[in-house]
Order: sequence, then structure tokens, then C-alpha cells
Amino acid sequence: MFKSILPSKRISSSEFTMVTTPDLANAAHNGKENHPESMSNMKYDRPGMSKGMSSDKQKTAKGSQQPMHEVDGMNMAFDQLLNDLQIPSTLRPKLIGMDSTVKAAMLKSSQIPQFRPASPPLTPRTLRKAHSSDSLSSPRPNPMDYDFPNPPTRGVAARSAFTHNASKSVIALHASDRGQSPVIPGDLPKSKAAAKNLTPSVLCGILSGSSSTQLDIETVKKLRLLLRNESASWSQEFLRLGGYAALLTRLNEILEVEWREEQHDDQILHELLRCFKALSTSSIGCFALRSSCPTPFAQLVALLYSDKKPGDVATRQLIVDLLLILFELYPPTPTPGISLPSPHNTLYALLRALLLTPAPPPTESPASPIHPHAFIASLHRPRIFKTYLQELSDICRDYFWVFCHPNNTIWNLPDVDEGKVEKPRAPGGMTGGVEFEAMGYFTMHFKLLNAIGKAAEDLDLPADDDHSAHRFHTDLFLSGIERVILIARKASTAYYPTLHLELARYVQLAGRARFELPWTLSRLIGPPPTALCKSRRAQVVEGLLGSPSRRAQVPGSPTRSGGAAAPPQISPRKIEPIRFD
Repeated sequence: MFKSILPSKRISSSEFTMVTTPDLANAAHNGKENHPESMSNMKYDRPGMSKGMSSDKQKTAKGSQQPMHEVDGMNMAFDQLLNDLQIPSTLRPKLIGMDSTVKAAMLKSSQIPQFRPASPPLTPRTLRKAHSSDSLSSPRPNPMDYDFPNPPTRGVAARSAFTHNASKSVIALHASDRGQSPVIPGDLPKSKAAAKNLTPSVLCGILSGSSSTQLDIETVKKLRLLLRNESASWSQEFLRLGGYAALLTRLNEILEVEWREEQHDDQILHELLRCFKALSTSSIGCFALRSSCPTPFAQLVALLYSDKKPGDVATRQLIVDLLLILFELYPPTPTPGISLPSPHNTLYALLRALLLTPAPPPTESPASPIHPHAFIASLHRPRIFKTYLQELSDICRDYFWVFCHPNNTIWNLPDVDEGKVEKPRAPGGMTGGVEFEAMGYFTMHFKLLNAIGKAAEDLDLPADDDHSAHRFHTDLFLSGIERVILIARKASTAYYPTLHLELARYVQLAGRARFELPWTLSRLIGPPPTALCKSRRAQVVEGLLGSPSRRAQVPGSPTRSGGAAAPPQISPRKIEPIRFD
């Protein structure tokens, strides 16, 4: 940030000369040096000599110290420079503590763009000075206009763009604190008028009267922001006027489009899904989502199974997020006024029915019905979740280069410190790429499977029941989840630890359901990386060491009655030295 204003090399105090006195510095801010009459009166004995100072005076200034009023004036000018450059408060103490010569050099460099050539004249461009968010509550100096050439230098242009963008971000920040939509200075009248016009009735009219293929994307984005940020009374008024029915109509319409346009239709679909997710942030919005359940969840699962599914991974992840919202809409404990849609009497039955939604036939080549022979039908084992697991297999196929760590294990969950795995992480080099989005989508699917498995476990049904946890895992392994797990565990443990945690949780749920894991999986169960392991003390406190459940989860663990198994004792044997008699 300071590359354009810092000197190329450090200037020693003996060789540095003050450019202007405080009075002349104030005159520089007034722009008086740029007047032709003042420029004509300036005499330069040598390059770099300041205005109105002879060489004798400069030699005297080199050998003597700066007066106190000059130091105070330089500090005030330096503080003003820090305000102009939007320096955060955390960095200011380090800059204020710098040597006075470096401060003066920075002030000298910051004044260079104010000098303009006398010929040819250039039209000045006014730029509003912005303040940082930390200085908004403190008294501000009088606003000043800075006249830059068009453009002076690359560094000055970059600094001007930074100041302009910082002013936009500060205005948007304070607008969001007040619960308003962010407004930038250039669009102030237009944004104010638009904000007043975006009432619940206006938005309901736009949704009801506009086709999905012609609906404005920005309007749907503003609706999502209003549903998420406005008060519950605003959402209630929007739903009372028929806003939820209009959202369902527009969603159904965009799903029936034969060929969606990527630049508009896919974005409208994405924003409509975000509007449904924003409804889950209020109690009245959750009531609306429950009012027509299983619509639109069944339609979204059918879209995920069809050949018209969105190519953008983020849109498909929104579909899985909406399925996870069902656990918030229907809490496990009975709540007055909340009932599951008929004919489902448990949340697991509803989710199982959604995952078993039949896939629509292919658009271009409808499949002909298949009638197998009787002896083949008798040998067939149903793979009811094959359509759902096909989506996970497609992720393994489309992003095959991510799964390049064959030595990874399937983590043993009791050894994992889940707090370390799920703690927030700073963005790194892999954040935001297509692989990162795909692995986030992959992780979300296993979160959904684990949530469904936990709901089936809470029912505590016998193993032969169709809705038991044992039956759920059996059907998943018959449908091919074993291959998906074997491929998923090859992802990087450094970049995607949450994926490995969800895999460990699924294996743990399958073990608690008394499902016997295949040998290909059980032989790969092992401890997580050392940085993510629980400490020995935590394991002892939790009673993990020596517990029968732990021995059952780790294949090949030796049988031990109390603590850890002692190594076998080797009887000592006396060795006679070789004799050379």
C-alpha cells in the first residue's frame, strides 16, 4: 500500500532537507504553487531546492535541528496523510512511531501529485475525500477536494481508486448497520427511490405478473435480502399477499423450461432457491415452507436426478441445504401446531421418500420399459438408493484429480478432535476454486446422510423393519456407497478435513446400527493426522481407552481386560561368546 509513497531507500537524517515549512505546506494544500505568477517568482539554485530558501539557509538547516513548531506541524500533516490514505487504527501506532525523516519523506512524496505542468492546461478532476469506518465517530476535519491530473501516475491512480472504493464500502457498511440496503454515492437518488418502491405488495406484483424467463435478477436478489434482513412483520405482509405462492409458481415455471439459458435462467433459479432458504430465518417463513411440504422439495430432488440439473455446483448445494432445513422445520420433539405432511408419520419417512423420488426419463431418448425374466428377478437385490448415489459418483468422476492420496485412512471417530476439524479457517490457496466448491458439495451430501441416519437411529426400530437404521445402511451399501467412501477418503486431509470427519461419522453411525462393514472398508480405519487427534488425557477422561465399543470399532485391536495391552514378554537368553581356543 505504501510502495508508491515510501522512498526507494532510507534517507539519513544528515542528508535530508525539509521541503517546505508548515506555512508553505498549508500553501501547498491551497494550490498556490501551481499559479503561473508564483511559479515565475521561484528560484532554484539546484534541482530539489525548495521554494524561497537559498543555499545558505539550506546548509544551515542541515546542521541544525528542526524547531519544535516544525515538528508539531509535520506530525499534524502526517496524521492528515494517514486519514487521507484510510490507514486502519491497528497500523497507525507503528507508522506514528517512525523516524521523523521517514515521515517527512512520505509527506514529500504525497505532495508530488499536486504539482501540475503549466502547459498544456489539463482539466482537473475532483475526487471526494473518504474516511475510514474508525474515524466516522471522531470529529472530522473540513472536507477538501484533491485535484489530480488525468491520470498523473499509475501509483496515484491506484491510490485514487482505493480511496473511492473505500468510501463505497464505508457507506455500504453503515447502511447495513441501519438495516437498509447499501447505497453508493453515484446511484443515491435512484437507490432511494427503488428502496421506497420495494414494498411487499410491489414485489408480490412483480413475481405474479412476470415470467421466470423475463424476471429481473436484481429484483430477486433484493427480495432475498429483504426476506433475510427485514423484520418478521415485513415477511408476514409479503406472505399474506401471496408472495410464497408466487415464488412457487416462478420456481415451477423455471423448472419446466426445456433448455435453460445459462446467463439468465440458471441465475434466476439460483436466486429463487436462495429466497426459499432466506424464508427459513423467520418463524413465519418456516410456517410458509411447511404449508405446502413436500413441495418444492420433491421437485428439487427430481431436478437433481434429471439430465437438466444445474451445471453450477453452488446451485446443487443449495438443493441439499434446503433438504437439511427440513430438520429445522420439523424438530424431533413433538411441537404443538407442527405436523408432518401426510402420509408420513416420522421425519425419517419423509426424507426417505424424498431420496427415493423416481428419476424423470431422459429428455432426448426416453427409455423403453424393461421386463426381466423371472429367474433374473428372483436373483435381483434391490438397489433403491442407486439414483441418489449416482450424483455422488458423478462428483468422484468429474473431479478425479482431487482424490490423489491413496494412503489416507478412514478416521476412527473417537480419536478425532472434532473441534479442531470444524473450527473456522483462514482462506488459503485452495479456497474458492472449483475443487473446493465440489468438495464442499460432497461434504454437504454426507452431512445429509448422517442427519438421516441419526433420525433413523432415534426411532430405535428392529433391524428387519423397513425404516430401521440397519436397513438404511444396508440399502446404501447395496446401492454402492462403499465405492464412494473408498474414493472420498483419498481427498486431502489438509484442505478438506470436514469431508473426512463426515466420513468418520457415517462409519460410526453404521457401526452403531450393528451393520457389519465390508473388509475393504474396515481394514482402512485408522487414526486421523496427529494435529487433529485428541490428547491422551482427553481420551482417558472420556473413558475411551479399554472400552468394548472402542475395540469393536477398530478392527484388529487386541483383546484386553483392563487398560492397554502389554507387549509380550521375551525371556532373556544368555549368549556365550565365541572362543578361539
